Amino acid sequence: MHRKPSIPDYLLLFGIGFLWGGQFVFNAAAVSYLPPLTVAASRILIGAITLSVATCFIHEEPPVNAAGPISTGFLYAAVALFEAVLPMFLIAWGQQGVDSSVTAMLLGSVPILTLFLSVFISKNSHFNRYSAVSVTLGFVGIVVLMHPNAGSLGTGGYIYEIAVFCGALSFALSINLMDRIPRGTPIRTAMKVLWLGSIPLLAASLSVDKPWSLHWTGTALTSLIVLGTVCSAAAYVMYALLVQRCGPVFTSLSGFIVPLVGVILGVVFRDEGFGIREGVALALVIVALGVNELAHFSRSRKR
Repeated sequence: MHRKPSIPDYLLLFGIGFLWGGQFVFNAAAVSYLPPLTVAASRILIGAITLSVATCFIHEEPPVNAAGPISTGFLYAAVALFEAVLPMFLIAWGQQGVDSSVTAMLLGSVPILTLFLSVFISKNSHFNRYSAVSVTLGFVGIVVLMHPNAGSLGTGGYIYEIAVFCGALSFALSINLMDRIPRGTPIRTAMKVLWLGSIPLLAASLSVDKPWSLHWTGTALTSLIVLGTVCSAAAYVMYALLVQRCGPVFTSLSGFIVPLVGVILGVVFRDEGFGIREGVALALVIVALGVNELAHFSRSRKR
């Protein structure tokens, strides 16, 4: 059973949003020297190796809450497919014909899709009006944040937008499936997901990009190490832990924080402006998190 989010859980939520929002700086540096497929495969492999080393010093906790009729191995493979493999292809391909602002809005639908799918997949789904209002407000915040470029929606070809949306749907499906994995040590859960996700990505990279023929600069390697150890390994451990504690819907709210982090980093490091639009978007996301608290308060009063 999921618990009511506490202050440490909110810190985890913002931590995930910060790590995944800040990853674009290092990702941009890496892809300026290496193909995106090799960058994705390398960061996931580095993350898997990092967590494999870390697990040598972590006591194994016996899993609890069996997955039921679905085998645990199948769940791990499905989470790896829908979390690490499919979105990488779908979103990268879709961005060829979709602006980054539109991509952010489409990916902002992840919490809404997660809430909807939780009714059918999650074993501990608590769909109520507060949860629905929370994810809707957060999504409106993302739309407000990206509004100046929202007019480009539909101009790049619907097939590209459908691909990005399917990437968002894949994320939502994976987080609900992760909730069905037997509770154990989050670091081992993240490690298994990354190893399984690295296999098809590495195979594709070796076949398409031929990494041994690429020019591996110091900047690219440094960016990959940060992406692998921090933005993949550490972030996925936090992600798995938060799913275990508070469930998929609450964890998916980190998706609203990611674009806000991008805006904040732009203000701090590139002297970009922070105006009324950004302030309204931030306020809407904060209100969305507050409404999410009302959902848990309402649920506790009914007990």
